[in-house]
Amino acid sequence: MKPSLVQVFFGPVVLATCAAVIAEESQQWETATVISQTIGSSPMGECGGQHDGKWNTVAVDIGRYRYSLQEITSGSDWEHFIVLTGHEQITHGQVKFYRDGYSFVILDGQGEKHKFCLLQSMKFQ
Repeated sequence: MKPSLVQVFFGPVVLATCAAVIAEESQQWETATVISQTIGSSPMGECGGQHDGKWNTVAVDIGRYRYSLQEITSGSDWEHFIVLTGHEQITHGQVKFYRDGYSFVILDGQGEKHKFCLLQSMKFQ
């Protein structure tokens, strides 16, 4: 029996979609405590290739390590940044994230991904 045109064209699309969903679900989620957050602007962000002058820097603690992360954005929209702290810019709330290569990915309340690069890592004894 010959496969129909629908099977030939849509079969790979369905397989690719399922593979992407399975890959995302298989991410190893970690929990971090947010220590502080600063959203501001400068002539150039610290992450490679970020030149729009706006940055979102977050300090998180995951037990033996404390990371300083900077959100990567491609636009000038301030509302793109995820807000993890209150008015005092300090919190001890928990966030879940996973690592994607050299990036840290945090999901916001609407399920949108926010990618951060690592600026600094400190290990506690």
